Amino acid sequence: MELSIADAGVRLGGRWVVDGIDATPPPGALTGLLGPNGAGKTTLLRLVAGLLPPERGAVLVPTPEGPRPVHTLDRRARARRVALLEQESHASVPLTVREVVALGRIPYRTLWGSDPDERAVDRALDAASAAHLAARSWATLSGGERQRVHVARALAQEPELLLLDEPTNHLDVAAQLSLLAFVRDLGVTSVAALHDLNLAAAFCAHVLVLSDGRLVAAGPPADVLTPELLARVYGVDADVLVHPRTGRPVIALTGHADPPLLGPPQEDA
Repeated sequence: MELSIADAGVRLGGRWVVDGIDATPPPGALTGLLGPNGAGKTTLLRLVAGLLPPERGAVLVPTPEGPRPVHTLDRRARARRVALLEQESHASVPLTVREVVALGRIPYRTLWGSDPDERAVDRALDAASAAHLAARSWATLSGGERQRVHVARALAQEPELLLLDEPTNHLDVAAQLSLLAFVRDLGVTSVAALHDLNLAAAFCAHVLVLSDGRLVAAGPPADVLTPELLARVYGVDADVLVHPRTGRPVIALTGHADPPLLGPPQEDA
């Protein structure tokens, strides 16, 4: 999917939480959405998902009639194209894992409640390496297992655009690497809010860096994740090295940045 975020902004509680974002994540690739707590990452994902209407600008997705603001699509049409994996809820529900994943098929159910492609649930479970959990009760799963099931439910929607808010939460190191490699290789336009800069550097083709609701940098991780940007946005002193096997950036943090390195976000980034 060719996604275009055009001067998008929204206020919450009278404050601009997302302020004039212009970005075009590359189609079919994984884009990392980065920034410190409170930067606006979750709000931007909800804007892109069409769950929040922008107060200015637009989030445009392609339709047969041409680009259209995503929030103007009806809920059923939007859910067939966009899947949002939000930060995990800890609520227990009396459902099996297979039943939870099948919730992703709701947009495809007919008037009589049937799904024209029930095998999509099996494909999603297999893709997320969660097929062995299918008969388990949702309430008995660990945090990491639940995250895999959430991914399977999102995949069951067969989306053209996959949005993930902190998808590596509750996962051990091996599971984090496996999940992001899987999303990277899906061939689906994906945007993931991530806190771990090294995971973003290792798996993302493109990154968007937010600070105080504004986009301060965008591009390939090797171009964007510089010591200067990390000092300015995160307030940390860091060296950016090159991984000896992959050639991807590796960020070595050494402490807080010196005050002279800090400053307001650059509007021309």
